[in-house]
Formats: sequence, C-alpha cells, structure tokens
Amino acid sequence: MNEKTHNSNLHQESSARGEKRIFEIYNDKFIKVITTNIIKNTSYHLNLSMLAPWPVLHRKISWRWLAVVLYFSLSTLAFTAYVFYFQESSKLEKLLPFIVIFLLLSLATFLMFLYQSPNVIEFKTRYGNCVVLSLLNNNPNKKDFKAFIEEIKLRSLSASQVVKLEKKQMLEIEMNELKRLRNEGIITQHHYADAKARIIQVNL
Repeated sequence: MNEKTHNSNLHQESSARGEKRIFEIYNDKFIKVITTNIIKNTSYHLNLSMLAPWPVLHRKISWRWLAVVLYFSLSTLAFTAYVFYFQESSKLEKLLPFIVIFLLLSLATFLMFLYQSPNVIEFKTRYGNCVVLSLLNNNPNKKDFKAFIEEIKLRSLSASQVVKLEKKQMLEIEMNELKRLRNEGIITQHHYADAKARIIQVNL
C-alpha cells in the first residue's frame, strides 16, 4: 500500500452558509475535498492532472435571496406607484408606513443576497469544462488563499506533464473520473451530460 504524503492544505469557513471546507493536496498530484454544512457532509478526491490550470472567478448566486429581494423591491414600487397615481393625503398616511417597511426589507434582503452569494474561484476539467473544484475567494485570508491557488495551478500543470498519455487516453480518464463524481453526487447528471458531450466532440 502506497504511503500518503501530505503536501499542503487550506481550511475555509463561511458563517453565512454555515459551511466548512478543507482542501488537502497529497502525493504531489491529488487533492482531497471535505465539505461540512448543516445539511450534509461530502468528501471526494481529484487527480490534479484532469484540471485546467486556469481558474475562473465567479459569483455563486443565491437564487432564493434574489427572489426575496425582487419580491420586496417590486412591492415597494407598487405601493409607491399607487400613492403617486392617486395623490391623496389619506391614502399616503395609511400606505407610508408600509412603503418604509418594505423599503427597509428590500435593503436588508439585498445585503443578505450579497452575503449569501460569495465570490468563488472555480477549477474546471480540461476537456469537459466541468466545475469540479470551488474555493471561497480570499478565504481564510488573501495571502494563504493566493499561495494555495498557485500551488494547485503549478501541480495541475506538472501532473499533466508527468503523465505521458495520448490525448484519447486522457479523455477516457477524464470521462471515467466525471462518471465517478456523478455517482458520488459531487456533480449533477446535467453537468455530467454536458461535459460528456464536450469530451465526445473533442474526440471526433
């Protein structure tokens, strides 16, 4: 049995999402990801050679909070338009408290939307272009985060160069790895199908 050699790790925590993430690079070419939150715990590993070494900065949208923001914002506009259209002091006195409350709720939910929609750095697979690694941007701090991202990039490049395989073999390996991740529930069937279609297209 091969002994596991630890290279480096990064611990991230999001109080807004009630989530902890641990990333561990080991044996020079693998990374293990452990995610813990109030709903479930997940753990999986990746071969760094299957990652494209060009991460993408992306905002992870909280659609639930966005819907709440839209609801209160549209309600505020509706109340304001009603008062402006009728312009009656009696109606204004009755509706003004509601307008103020809904305006404050709109601002509060907008702040929660920003809080619950963090910026993330995502790594995708080389050929399937499927997101398999997501890290909270500049968490726990900018210095450690940047160093860890650079290490992933360098190790993904070196791992792919060490493995001397033909392109067809690399495509097969990535396809099998994506299938494993789908079976483990790490990626969805939809994302797997999209990645599979791209890999087949590359292989033509």
